[in-house]
Amino acid sequence: MKFGKQLEEYELPEWKGYYLPYKLLKRKLEDLSARTDTPRSQGSHSGRVGGSALEGEEAYTEADWLRTVEEEAMRIGDFVDRGIHGLEQQLKDLEKMIEGLQSGRHIEESIDENAPTDEEASFLELRVLQAVGRVSEGVQRLRLFAELNHAALYKILKKHDKQLVSKEGLSEAFPRLVKATRLNETGRFDALDRDLKKLSSASSKTEDIDASPEVARLIAGLGRTGVVGLTVQPASHRSELVLSFFLGSSVALFLAIGVLLCLPEKSPKTFSEAYFLTPIPVFRVVFSFLLILWCMGAVAKICDQSDVNHMFILNVDPRCRVTPEFFFARAATLTTLWILIFGMYVVDYKWKILPTVWAREGYNKRASFHFVLYPVLLLLLTIVGSLAPSTICRQRYKLAVLRSVKRTALAPLFAVDFADNMVGDVMTSIAKPLEDVPAAVCYLLSHHPQEEELVERFVTSGDTCSDTTHRWVVPLLAGMPFFFRAGQCVRRYRDTKECRHLWNLGKYLCSLLVVIVSRMDNTAMLVSVSTVATVYAFLWDVGLDWGLGARELMPGNSAEARNVDGESPKLSQKNGLRQRHFPRKVYWLCSLVDLVARSTWVFTLMPTSLVTGNIVIRVILVSVMSSVEIVRRSMWAVLRIEYEQLSNASGFRALLWVPSKLNTAPERRPSKAIAGDSKGQPLLS
Repeated sequence: MKFGKQLEEYELPEWKGYYLPYKLLKRKLEDLSARTDTPRSQGSHSGRVGGSALEGEEAYTEADWLRTVEEEAMRIGDFVDRGIHGLEQQLKDLEKMIEGLQSGRHIEESIDENAPTDEEASFLELRVLQAVGRVSEGVQRLRLFAELNHAALYKILKKHDKQLVSKEGLSEAFPRLVKATRLNETGRFDALDRDLKKLSSASSKTEDIDASPEVARLIAGLGRTGVVGLTVQPASHRSELVLSFFLGSSVALFLAIGVLLCLPEKSPKTFSEAYFLTPIPVFRVVFSFLLILWCMGAVAKICDQSDVNHMFILNVDPRCRVTPEFFFARAATLTTLWILIFGMYVVDYKWKILPTVWAREGYNKRASFHFVLYPVLLLLLTIVGSLAPSTICRQRYKLAVLRSVKRTALAPLFAVDFADNMVGDVMTSIAKPLEDVPAAVCYLLSHHPQEEELVERFVTSGDTCSDTTHRWVVPLLAGMPFFFRAGQCVRRYRDTKECRHLWNLGKYLCSLLVVIVSRMDNTAMLVSVSTVATVYAFLWDVGLDWGLGARELMPGNSAEARNVDGESPKLSQKNGLRQRHFPRKVYWLCSLVDLVARSTWVFTLMPTSLVTGNIVIRVILVSVMSSVEIVRRSMWAVLRIEYEQLSNASGFRALLWVPSKLNTAPERRPSKAIAGDSKGQPLLS
């Protein structure tokens, strides 16, 4: 195998573009060799290679090529040095944590304030081992990066000597560049490995065991760290295959349903849009659940890629190996079933594929008992698919989520940690999907086939529920999440005595007031209260939950959130301030989306009959508004977790430090050999 192909095979995807540009350098070297009139550089290259920058094809000389190689090598060496420095800093933080454990001091990580002390201490030890494994992964990845670039530097300079019939590459440039970049000093990585091994054996779960950090993790039940070089967890790989298959199937079926809905139906006289749409609340409840699964996977994926340690911040069991791919695969599978069953219902109702059952007791001759079987089948398959045992997402992790929901619902009886805080906020965003629950129950328990009275009720109110259900049950379900969240604010104020929790309480009381007023026939009051609640919540999101101010949003600020080249320095320090993980434009976009989405949230708490009289448009509107709020909450969750990691904004953690990955990119862009000259043209093209 040619070395260029071998290099591509072993490159880490997230560092692609920061390796030695071997193929580009090789191609430029071949061009130099092919030009018989190429000016050969004169003199020795034992010092820094001189020569003019590339101004034209004919002006590019051997000296320019060697200068480019030197620039690339120094850039790589600088990246390795900064990576090692970052890993050493994390090791120092870990040593402090382990010293605290060994001396018996209690470090409050708020893993679970309601858990027994022994369990909390055990979780803390597991988190330390998890962080050690994360640093160990960084050491292995950085070692592989240095070794690959060391080999690439040797190969390209050897090719230089062969192509140009010279000895300057390997005899002069290579030893000098290796010494300057320290790519051959493996002792630095060996020292880190020794420190990591020492830290791994300090845990009570692995004491007196002479083993590597990876073995220590396996002994403690934490599993492998994930991707190291070319090693990929088989379960994760299987999830990606399942995701690809079912995602492709979902897209194909979705397009097919769009075509079916546009085709003319059989026997238009008996076709009823209202009757056809009556089971929509059941389909919509399942769809909202699937969208939540997709969004959970997206939040986890973005956090992983942006070095936001959401598992640590949310106090997830360190032994949990649930990955974003798991959520995506499960969501894609269930989404395919949703589209397939809904498509079967569309085809059956529009073209009367199956014979009708008890049609004389229904709305018209097309009405049939068997139409209810489609949503019932979908509901059962979704429940089974969600609760099905998994070697990755074990039942204890699902029960942990249910316990968090229980503590949220019983607030202020239980202390609130960050995970419960997030659960409470997420519950406020599913107010509209919760309203679909009684509508779905009413449909499933109503007469089948649907009677004329039920169909007329659906046309009037959007479901088949009675006026009593709309007057009491629906507002109760819509207001319960805000009531729970208000209880959490009361408990937080009781525990911390901080007035900001009272202001937060006021925000949720305003939202509760919107639910109450939306059931009255006073449009002016509804608009006023909704406007106040929306502005209140938006300002709280941007300023308090996301911590966005002039430093993150205003260009030209001396403490701006990103460095001048736009690269992410992750958790590095600049001017003594913690750096944010996303570009400024992302924060602006998220703020705008949050405002627009919260404005549409106002309509989700209003009777749809106030918006439009068309039954189809009303069904689409409710579905879109419910989906928009779920997506908005997912976007909010990423920035909320990011800000909590950076600043411990809510004071849930006594220790500010959070284990992070090795920086995935240098703090400056690649050299001109990759990025191009000042005019934007690539130098090695």
